[in-house]
Amino acid sequence: MRSLTVTCTIIAILIFSSMAIAQQGTGIDPEALIEQILIVENRQYQQINDIVFDAELLLGKYDKKKGFEEKERFIKKVYMKYLPDTILYAEEYLEYYESGEKKDHKKCKEKGREQVEKSKKRKSKNISTPMLKPFYPEEREFYEITYKGVADEKIDDKFCHYFTVESQVENEDFINGDYYFEAESFNLVRVDFMPAKLPGGLMFKMKNLHLSVRYGPTSEGFWLPLQFDIRGKGKAIMFIGVNFAGVEYFRNPQINTGLSDEIFEEKENE
Repeated sequence: MRSLTVTCTIIAILIFSSMAIAQQGTGIDPEALIEQILIVENRQYQQINDIVFDAELLLGKYDKKKGFEEKERFIKKVYMKYLPDTILYAEEYLEYYESGEKKDHKKCKEKGREQVEKSKKRKSKNISTPMLKPFYPEEREFYEITYKGVADEKIDDKFCHYFTVESQVENEDFINGDYYFEAESFNLVRVDFMPAKLPGGLMFKMKNLHLSVRYGPTSEGFWLPLQFDIRGKGKAIMFIGVNFAGVEYFRNPQINTGLSDEIFEEKENE
C-alpha cells in the first residue's frame, strides 16, 4: 500500500511539474524578449566597424518540380561599413557566368553595372537592411508583433523563439514576416518576409515576392548573414509572365579591416 501511495505521489508531482513548465512557457514576456534581442543586436553593432564578404550570386527561376534553375552566376565582393545611423553598402563584381560559361571581364562589368542599376530602381533590399527595424521602439506603432512561442521545429538546427510581424501600413518600404531568434543567445537565425505592398509600375506588376535571410555565428561569435533567397512572380507589359529567383551566399567575412568611405564613393560612381 505504501509503495502504491509513493507511486501515486510521484505521478502527481510529475503531472504538476509538467503543468508548471507549460504555464511558464506560455508565460514568457514578449516585451522582455524583444528588449533582450535589441540589446544583443546593439552590442554587436557597436563592435563592428566594417565587413568584407566573398559573395556568390545565382540568378534564374524556380520550378516546383526541378527546384531552382540557374541561368546566371556572379562572383563578387560585398563591402559594408557601419556608421552610427546607417550601413554603407557596395559591391564589386569579379566574375560572371552565363549558362555555366565564364564570360570576359568586360561582360562581367557590364552585367554587374546592370545588377546595381536594377537594385536601385527596384529599391531592392540587401543584407545592409536593418531587419530588426520593426522591433525598434520608434517603429512599433507601425507593426503588430506577435510572439508565437518556441518554434515547433528547429530552425537551421537551433531552438528558436518565433515572432510574426505584420505591417499596419500598406507600403513597399514596410514588411510582413516570420522571425526566428536563437533561444539561447537571442540572435536572429532566420527571417522570412515580403513587402507590405508589392512593388510595381506601368511596365511591370508583381504578383508575389518572398525573401529570406539566414544568419549564423562566426568563430569570433558575431552573427552575420549566410544566405539571402528571393523568389517571385510578376507580369510584364503585353501580359508576359515573369518567374524569377535568386540566392546569394556570403562567405569568409573579414571584420574591421579599416575600410574607407572612398570605397563606397568609388563603387557608387562606377
